[in-house]
Amino acid sequence: MRNTLRYACIFVSLLTSYRGMAFNPSNSLRDFCTDRTTSEFTKDLTRNSDNLMSFRNYGGIGNGGVCWWHSRFQRNSLYLTIFRPDLKKPSTEEAIQIIKKLRAAKEVVTIPGFDHFVDFSRVHHDLIQAELEAWQIADGAKFAWIRGLKGSSVVTSDKLKTLMDELYREVEIRGNIAYQKLQIKGITAHAWLVVKVKPEDNGYLLEVLDSNYPRATNFYRYRYGNTHFTHRYYGDFTPYLEETKEMGRINSTIVSTCIPKKNVAKN
Repeated sequence: MRNTLRYACIFVSLLTSYRGMAFNPSNSLRDFCTDRTTSEFTKDLTRNSDNLMSFRNYGGIGNGGVCWWHSRFQRNSLYLTIFRPDLKKPSTEEAIQIIKKLRAAKEVVTIPGFDHFVDFSRVHHDLIQAELEAWQIADGAKFAWIRGLKGSSVVTSDKLKTLMDELYREVEIRGNIAYQKLQIKGITAHAWLVVKVKPEDNGYLLEVLDSNYPRATNFYRYRYGNTHFTHRYYGDFTPYLEETKEMGRINSTIVSTCIPKKNVAKN
């Protein structure tokens, strides 16, 4: 059976459970460390559009988009930011440094003068887009584009089940927001973030954040026996888990930031 991405409100009961709930970012280092004692905090941030990118995937080399880097930057911003609306807004040069630090994902980044990421990314849209395009070029120089050639858009049902089980372990057992490359027919490859993988009797229900639809998460159903996913714009594709080392670096950054604080508190 062919899957179709359900961007309409098909899963109303799931969406309703989030309605009216304000999932807000951390406003101090103490809150940051407390908030991230549970993996659900960062995932819940995706359910408030104020915490998401203000603009969709576009631009890039040959105007082919920067979806890989848009998704990675979005994930970094969810995991590694503190917002201080009580402080003065950053200058252009300060904003550039904030954006570069978020790209690197090697430290927790304080964003002054803003309540949420959506406002920061709206005001500094051009700076972020420029950084995403520079990131794309830098990865291209390291032949990262070869990843777009790896994997098939249609696989065996056993292979897809293995990929989905691996995704479940990454998202639900390890508690991470997963980055997946979507291998489309030919050399084309897209990407999305997977926030939740809910087991069902005959497969999984995925909650995803797609850079082409960046203002809200949406749901996608995988059923045992499928050999691929299908999207009305992307066509047939298979998702592959990638950038797990980057996720490991994000987690290491959080641990190295917060564990010393806990030790100091105990002393």
